[in-house]
Amino acid sequence: MTQQPFDPFEQPLRPVDLPRPGARQPVGYPGGMRGVDQRTTAFKRPGAVFAAFVCWLLAALAWPLGTVVRALAEDGSLGTFGGVMTLFGTGCLAVGGVCGAIAFLGGDHTARIALCGGHLVVGILAVAAVVLAARDGTAEPASWAVIVLRLVLPAAAAVLSFLPGTRHHFAGSPG
Repeated sequence: MTQQPFDPFEQPLRPVDLPRPGARQPVGYPGGMRGVDQRTTAFKRPGAVFAAFVCWLLAALAWPLGTVVRALAEDGSLGTFGGVMTLFGTGCLAVGGVCGAIAFLGGDHTARIALCGGHLVVGILAVAAVVLAARDGTAEPASWAVIVLRLVLPAAAAVLSFLPGTRHHFAGSPG
């Protein structure tokens, strides 16, 4: 099959044969878009990413809520200046953790690394709390539960964040 040579004097506007309307196409619909122009695949987030997101969220919230629980269990109030400042500091920590967890859920690789590194540093505070609670021997069971949650939740979230099935979720991130 050969193609006709280009004729520069040919009429540039020619009628176009559109597909006939049928059960699948409404009247006047010229056809589907190309795959380049339209996203044709559905995005599915791995279950491990969502589980890690929940763990990161709980790990972030364990700090201010745990501060309140420990203060009420040990002292009975949160009214001292040190208690209020501790609550403020852990609240700021929680805001950063929640923002990082939301970015993590969106597929940001940098947020995944920052959450792990940040909770590694903050984990040192949790280990210090274990040492102080064991040395003093005056910690209530609620305080021990808070300390254990502050240690276990970030570790579980970090493991879930780096499971092999989560790699493609973070592959499109520029970080």
